[in-house]
Amino acid sequence: MQRLAVVAVIWIVAVLAISMSAQTGALAGGKIVVDNDEWTLSDAGFANASDTGTYALNVADWFTGGGAGNFLAYSSNFGSDGGALATTMTRAGYGWTISTSVTFDLPTLLTYDGVFLAGDAADTTVLANYVRAGGNVYLAGGTGWGGAYGEAAQWNPFLNQFGLAFDGSGYNGISGNIEISSTHPIFDGVSALFQDDGSDILDVAPGTPGHQILVSQQGHGLYAVAEVPEPSGMIAAFAVLAGMAGMIRRRK
Repeated sequence: MQRLAVVAVIWIVAVLAISMSAQTGALAGGKIVVDNDEWTLSDAGFANASDTGTYALNVADWFTGGGAGNFLAYSSNFGSDGGALATTMTRAGYGWTISTSVTFDLPTLLTYDGVFLAGDAADTTVLANYVRAGGNVYLAGGTGWGGAYGEAAQWNPFLNQFGLAFDGSGYNGISGNIEISSTHPIFDGVSALFQDDGSDILDVAPGTPGHQILVSQQGHGLYAVAEVPEPSGMIAAFAVLAGMAGMIRRRK
Protein backbone atom coordinates (compact mmCIF):
# COMPACT_ATOMS: atom_id res chain seq x y z
CA MET A 1 0.00 0.00 0.00
CA GLN A 2 2.81 2.40 0.85
CA ARG A 3 4.42 1.81 -2.56
CA LEU A 4 1.10 2.46 -4.34
CA ALA A 5 0.69 5.68 -2.40
CA VAL A 6 4.17 6.82 -3.42
CA VAL A 7 3.45 6.09 -7.09
CA ALA A 8 0.14 7.96 -6.88
CA VAL A 9 1.88 11.02 -5.42
CA ILE A 10 4.54 10.93 -8.15
CA TRP A 11 1.85 10.72 -10.83
CA ILE A 12 -0.02 13.71 -9.45
CA VAL A 13 3.19 15.75 -9.22
CA ALA A 14 4.18 14.81 -12.76
CA VAL A 15 0.81 15.73 -14.24
CA LEU A 16 0.73 19.03 -12.38
CA ALA A 17 4.28 19.85 -13.52
CA ILE A 18 3.47 19.15 -17.16
CA SER A 19 0.21 21.08 -16.93
CA MET A 20 1.99 24.12 -15.50
CA SER A 21 4.67 23.91 -18.20
CA ALA A 22 2.06 23.80 -20.94
CA GLN A 23 0.21 26.78 -19.50
CA THR A 24 3.37 28.87 -19.29
CA GLY A 25 4.55 27.89 -22.77
CA ALA A 26 7.66 26.18 -21.37
CA LEU A 27 6.79 22.86 -23.02
CA ALA A 28 8.34 22.39 -26.46
CA GLY A 29 9.71 19.60 -28.60
CA GLY A 30 13.34 18.73 -27.91
CA LYS A 31 16.22 19.37 -30.31
CA ILE A 32 19.50 17.57 -30.87
CA VAL A 33 22.75 18.77 -32.40
CA VAL A 34 25.33 16.10 -33.22
CA ASP A 35 28.93 17.11 -33.90
CA ASN A 36 31.32 14.51 -35.28
CA ASP A 37 34.21 15.86 -33.19
CA GLU A 38 34.78 17.34 -29.75
CA TRP A 39 37.51 19.75 -30.88
CA THR A 40 34.90 22.12 -32.35
CA LEU A 41 33.96 23.75 -29.02
CA SER A 42 37.33 23.24 -27.33
CA ASP A 43 39.69 26.11 -26.54
CA ALA A 44 41.71 25.05 -29.59
CA GLY A 45 38.56 25.19 -31.69
CA PHE A 46 37.94 28.77 -30.58
CA ALA A 47 41.57 29.68 -31.29
CA ASN A 48 41.59 28.17 -34.78
CA ALA A 49 38.18 29.18 -36.12
CA SER A 50 36.98 32.72 -35.47
CA ASP A 51 33.29 31.81 -35.91
CA THR A 52 33.25 29.23 -33.12
CA GLY A 53 31.69 31.62 -30.60
CA THR A 54 28.96 32.52 -33.09
CA TYR A 55 28.26 28.84 -33.64
CA ALA A 56 28.03 28.11 -29.89
CA LEU A 57 25.60 30.98 -29.35
CA ASN A 58 23.54 29.97 -32.38
CA VAL A 59 23.13 26.50 -30.89
CA ALA A 60 22.09 27.99 -27.55
CA ASP A 61 19.64 30.32 -29.28
CA TRP A 62 18.16 27.45 -31.31
CA PHE A 63 17.72 25.40 -28.16
CA THR A 64 15.95 28.15 -26.24
CA GLY A 65 14.01 29.67 -29.11
CA GLY A 66 15.73 32.99 -28.56
CA GLY A 67 15.19 33.35 -24.82
CA ALA A 68 17.40 33.02 -21.76
CA GLY A 69 18.72 29.57 -21.00
CA ASN A 70 20.47 27.44 -18.43
CA PHE A 71 22.81 24.72 -19.70
CA LEU A 72 24.66 21.75 -18.24
CA ALA A 73 27.99 20.54 -19.64
CA TYR A 74 27.90 16.95 -18.42
CA SER A 75 31.47 16.23 -19.42
CA SER A 76 35.05 16.25 -18.20
CA ASN A 77 36.27 16.23 -21.80
CA PHE A 78 38.20 19.26 -23.07
CA GLY A 79 35.64 19.70 -25.84
CA SER A 80 32.94 20.77 -23.38
CA ASP A 81 34.64 22.05 -20.24
CA GLY A 82 36.96 24.66 -21.76
CA GLY A 83 37.23 28.25 -20.59
CA ALA A 84 36.47 29.83 -23.98
CA LEU A 85 33.12 28.07 -24.26
CA ALA A 86 32.16 28.86 -20.67
CA THR A 87 33.08 32.53 -21.11
CA THR A 88 31.14 32.79 -24.37
CA MET A 89 28.01 31.37 -22.80
CA THR A 90 28.10 33.32 -19.56
CA ARG A 91 28.90 36.64 -21.24
CA ALA A 92 25.82 36.14 -23.41
CA GLY A 93 23.74 35.73 -20.27
CA TYR A 94 23.30 31.95 -20.29
CA GLY A 95 23.68 29.82 -17.19
CA TRP A 96 26.57 27.39 -17.69
CA THR A 97 27.29 24.53 -15.28
CA ILE A 98 30.15 22.07 -15.83
CA SER A 99 29.65 18.93 -13.76
CA THR A 100 29.45 15.15 -13.99
CA SER A 101 28.49 14.83 -10.34
CA VAL A 102 24.88 15.99 -10.76
CA THR A 103 22.27 13.24 -10.60
CA PHE A 104 21.65 12.15 -14.18
CA ASP A 105 17.92 11.57 -14.03
CA LEU A 106 14.94 13.18 -15.74
CA PRO A 107 13.82 15.53 -12.94
CA THR A 108 17.37 16.94 -12.70
CA LEU A 109 17.88 17.32 -16.45
CA LEU A 110 14.55 19.09 -16.82
CA THR A 111 15.93 21.94 -14.72
CA TYR A 112 18.26 22.69 -17.68
CA ASP A 113 17.35 23.97 -21.13
CA GLY A 114 20.09 21.90 -22.71
CA VAL A 115 22.77 19.31 -21.93
CA PHE A 116 26.17 19.25 -23.66
CA LEU A 117 27.93 15.86 -23.75
CA ALA A 118 31.30 14.60 -24.95
CA GLY A 119 33.26 11.58 -23.78
CA ASP A 120 31.71 10.82 -20.39
CA ALA A 121 29.08 8.09 -20.51
CA ALA A 122 25.49 8.89 -19.61
CA ASP A 123 22.23 6.96 -19.31
CA THR A 124 20.87 7.03 -22.87
CA THR A 125 17.35 6.06 -21.78
CA VAL A 126 17.20 9.08 -19.50
CA LEU A 127 18.64 11.21 -22.28
CA ALA A 128 16.01 10.09 -24.80
CA ASN A 129 13.21 10.69 -22.30
CA TYR A 130 14.64 14.14 -21.66
CA VAL A 131 14.49 15.03 -25.36
CA ARG A 132 10.96 13.69 -25.68
CA ALA A 133 9.95 15.79 -22.70
CA GLY A 134 11.27 18.93 -24.43
CA GLY A 135 14.95 18.94 -23.46
CA ASN A 136 17.80 19.76 -25.83
CA VAL A 137 21.07 17.87 -26.34
CA TYR A 138 24.42 18.72 -27.93
CA LEU A 139 26.48 15.56 -28.45
CA ALA A 140 30.07 15.56 -29.70
CA GLY A 141 31.85 12.42 -30.88
CA GLY A 142 35.40 11.73 -31.96
CA THR A 143 36.72 11.81 -28.41
CA GLY A 144 38.67 8.56 -28.64
CA TRP A 145 37.20 7.47 -25.30
CA GLY A 146 36.57 3.76 -25.79
CA GLY A 147 37.64 4.00 -29.43
CA ALA A 148 35.32 4.54 -32.37
CA TYR A 149 33.45 1.28 -31.75
CA GLY A 150 33.02 1.89 -28.02
CA GLU A 151 31.90 5.48 -28.54
CA ALA A 152 29.29 4.41 -31.09
CA ALA A 153 28.08 1.65 -28.78
CA GLN A 154 27.66 4.19 -26.00
CA TRP A 155 25.66 6.79 -27.92
CA ASN A 156 23.86 4.94 -30.71
CA PRO A 157 21.09 3.59 -28.46
CA PHE A 158 20.20 7.26 -28.00
CA LEU A 159 20.90 8.52 -31.53
CA ASN A 160 19.14 5.63 -33.28
CA GLN A 161 15.85 6.69 -31.71
CA PHE A 162 16.11 9.94 -33.66
CA GLY A 163 17.32 8.56 -37.00
CA LEU A 164 21.06 9.10 -36.50
CA ALA A 165 24.18 7.15 -35.47
CA PHE A 166 27.92 7.41 -35.06
CA ASP A 167 29.96 5.22 -37.44
CA GLY A 168 31.84 2.87 -35.15
CA SER A 169 34.18 1.48 -37.78
CA GLY A 170 36.86 4.11 -37.21
CA TYR A 171 37.53 7.85 -37.10
CA ASN A 172 37.42 9.92 -40.28
CA GLY A 173 40.86 11.59 -40.27
CA ILE A 174 39.40 14.98 -41.24
CA SER A 175 41.30 17.81 -39.56
CA GLY A 176 41.59 21.57 -39.77
CA ASN A 177 39.13 24.36 -40.41
CA ILE A 178 36.20 22.83 -42.29
CA GLU A 179 34.09 25.03 -44.55
CA ILE A 180 30.48 25.32 -43.47
CA SER A 181 27.83 25.68 -46.14
CA SER A 182 24.37 25.35 -44.60
CA THR A 183 21.33 27.57 -44.18
CA HIS A 184 20.36 26.03 -40.85
CA PRO A 185 20.09 28.61 -38.02
CA ILE A 186 22.93 27.06 -36.00
CA PHE A 187 25.31 28.03 -38.83
CA ASP A 188 24.09 31.58 -39.33
CA GLY A 189 27.22 33.71 -39.79
CA VAL A 190 29.51 30.66 -39.54
CA SER A 191 31.93 30.07 -42.42
CA ALA A 192 34.29 27.46 -40.91
CA LEU A 193 34.74 25.32 -37.78
CA PHE A 194 37.75 23.41 -36.50
CA GLN A 195 38.00 19.67 -35.94
CA ASP A 196 40.58 16.93 -35.63
CA ASP A 197 39.66 13.34 -36.55
CA GLY A 198 35.98 12.91 -35.74
CA SER A 199 33.41 10.13 -35.91
CA ASP A 200 31.16 10.17 -38.98
CA ILE A 201 27.46 10.75 -38.41
CA LEU A 202 25.13 8.40 -40.27
CA ASP A 203 21.50 8.78 -41.31
CA VAL A 204 20.02 5.43 -40.30
CA ALA A 205 16.43 6.35 -41.19
CA PRO A 206 16.64 8.02 -44.61
CA GLY A 207 13.42 9.50 -45.92
CA THR A 208 11.86 9.96 -42.49
CA PRO A 209 11.29 13.50 -41.21
CA GLY A 210 12.75 15.17 -38.13
CA HIS A 211 16.46 14.74 -38.69
CA GLN A 212 19.10 15.64 -41.26
CA ILE A 213 22.83 15.71 -41.81
CA LEU A 214 23.67 19.35 -42.46
CA VAL A 215 27.37 19.29 -43.34
CA SER A 216 29.32 16.55 -45.09
CA GLN A 217 32.76 16.30 -46.64
CA GLN A 218 33.53 13.63 -49.22
CA GLY A 219 30.75 11.44 -47.89
CA HIS A 220 31.64 11.95 -44.22
CA GLY A 221 28.74 13.27 -42.12
CA LEU A 222 30.10 16.02 -39.87
CA TYR A 223 27.13 17.88 -38.36
CA ALA A 224 23.52 16.78 -37.94
CA VAL A 225 20.36 17.85 -36.16
CA ALA A 226 17.12 16.25 -35.05
CA GLU A 227 13.89 17.79 -33.85
CA VAL A 228 11.22 16.05 -31.82
CA PRO A 229 7.57 17.10 -32.17
CA GLU A 230 6.15 19.01 -29.24
CA PRO A 231 5.16 16.36 -26.69
CA SER A 232 1.60 15.97 -25.55
CA GLY A 233 1.01 16.51 -21.86
CA MET A 234 0.41 12.79 -21.36
CA ILE A 235 3.63 11.72 -23.09
CA ALA A 236 5.70 14.25 -21.19
CA ALA A 237 3.99 13.28 -17.93
CA PHE A 238 4.86 9.65 -18.47
CA ALA A 239 8.47 10.67 -19.15
CA VAL A 240 8.65 12.64 -15.91
CA LEU A 241 6.94 9.81 -14.03
CA ALA A 242 9.42 7.27 -15.39
CA GLY A 243 12.33 9.44 -14.30
CA MET A 244 10.94 9.94 -10.80
CA ALA A 245 10.12 6.26 -10.36
CA GLY A 246 13.65 5.33 -11.41
CA MET A 247 15.08 7.76 -8.91
CA ILE A 248 13.01 6.21 -6.09
CA ARG A 249 14.11 2.68 -7.09
CA ARG A 250 17.77 3.74 -6.97
CA ARG A 251 17.34 5.31 -3.55
CA LYS A 252 15.73 2.14 -2.21
